[in-house]
Amino acid sequence: MITRRDFTRYSAAVAVAAAIPMVGRSADSRQMIRRPIGTADETLPVIGLGNSRAFTADDLDVARGLIDIFLEHGGGYIDLGGSSRYNVGKIAREKGASDSLFLGNYIDVEKPEETRSTVTALASAQGKSTLDLANSRDLSNYRADAAQLRALKEEGLVRYIGVARIGPQAIDTMVGLIEDALVDFVQINYSMVEPEAADRLLPLARDRGVAVVINRPFINGKFFDIVRGVKLPAWATDFDCDSWAQFSLKFILANPAVTCVLTETENPKHAIDNLGAGFGRLPDAATQQRMLKVIQELV
Repeated sequence: MITRRDFTRYSAAVAVAAAIPMVGRSADSRQMIRRPIGTADETLPVIGLGNSRAFTADDLDVARGLIDIFLEHGGGYIDLGGSSRYNVGKIAREKGASDSLFLGNYIDVEKPEETRSTVTALASAQGKSTLDLANSRDLSNYRADAAQLRALKEEGLVRYIGVARIGPQAIDTMVGLIEDALVDFVQINYSMVEPEAADRLLPLARDRGVAVVINRPFINGKFFDIVRGVKLPAWATDFDCDSWAQFSLKFILANPAVTCVLTETENPKHAIDNLGAGFGRLPDAATQQRMLKVIQELV
């Protein structure tokens, strides 16, 4: 885990790097790409933050620094579970940033009154009148819980509801939930090494107006093991890609069904690098195939 001393050391270098203009890119490319939340009249920045260990720590200085970087570079969506929901909510209130952040919360659906109490307490802790997103990890019981979640939405206590899982075994169930209009959001893994969601889930979500959040863009770090010691292709600059992290993120974002990709780090330099994938050009279809070939030859 990164320490406050490490964070201070990283931040000095990061502050200098962040001030350097993006040479060769248009003025428009200096704004992070935003995409609509399904059919809603609302957009999200395409790079988000996952439920980082920094958000669960007793010492939240690192979390505050990461959120500063996130906000300064146009980020919006943060994925939260457990104590992170309250810790990040506290930081957002301290910074007057509650309205600037879209907070995705994992909710355990219990008895209606207990669930309602949890939702209202979280919204208050996050400085919001209404919880942005109530996510469930319980795919097996989601259909039974959906009525309760929809009731919270109809009462104005929650704006969006959804499910979040990883693995190809979750795809069929998520497809069914999308087909039956039971979710506003789905969160699933998708990358050059884990491409299964692109076959059915992503096209269906786009057609039905369901927002898609992608997790595991680096396969919990395994992606970097694959590319370690390999030089980034020179042609990556054609789509404003400066690192292997951006190579993975920009491939994912090239799929128009993707609303936001979650990145997770405690390292400020890595956070800025990840956020950079949300700026500039994205690879076209031919380039995506070229990218896939690069990675497939390394796996």
